[in-house]
Amino acid sequence: MKMQRIVVLLLVLALVIGLEMVLMTKCSSDGSAPAATIAPSPSAEPTVDATAAPTAPQQPINTAPVGYTSPPAPAAPSTNNNNNNNNTSTATQAPAPTQAPTPTAAPTQPSTAGTVTASNSFSSNTGTGVNMGISWTATDMGNGTTRLTINGTVSSWSLQVMSQPISISFSGYTKSLMGNSIDVGDSASMSTNALFSTTMDVATGTSGTMNVVWSYNGTYGHGDSEVSLPTITASDFVYTN
Repeated sequence: MKMQRIVVLLLVLALVIGLEMVLMTKCSSDGSAPAATIAPSPSAEPTVDATAAPTAPQQPINTAPVGYTSPPAPAAPSTNNNNNNNNTSTATQAPAPTQAPTPTAAPTQPSTAGTVTASNSFSSNTGTGVNMGISWTATDMGNGTTRLTINGTVSSWSLQVMSQPISISFSGYTKSLMGNSIDVGDSASMSTNALFSTTMDVATGTSGTMNVVWSYNGTYGHGDSEVSLPTITASDFVYTN
């Protein structure tokens, strides 16, 4: 194997020498000396100097004529907000919602509390010299209720009676109380005395017959004209508005 390599090397050297001779012959015929040719070494490796400093790049030579001024460098893009506004579309602000109109409050109705809505009076008819009189007044309380103020009186000549029960009924409403005692001596004229005073609350708009019964439990008159009166009753139609 080694012998083959030597033979090949010799052949290469012989070929190189032959080429040099051909070149030298040609140069002689041209009248110029042939350039020396260095045969490359087949086993030589290129050597790199690791410590050599890299060659600095050569600065370009200014070839501008004297008096020439370089043009100014191009300006950087402007960041002006006006340019941005021109290039950027502005979002349209949504319209504010329309406030619904405030409903107008209904006019306040004037209060009717304390307003007298009706009044009247009536009396019994015993056929004697003693009778009971009733007077009433309806007052609106302003809450769907009407208050009846009821006053009773006794009209007579002479009269002596102890306190006796009194009952009042009106369209389903009832009231019980005791009447005053009455003491009227001999009199040449008829007199009127208070028998009772009370109130009764009913629904506004109530109407009907009011009955007032006084448990008299006695007689009235003299001699043949004396009449027994277990009760004295007065009745009449009453309305509250």
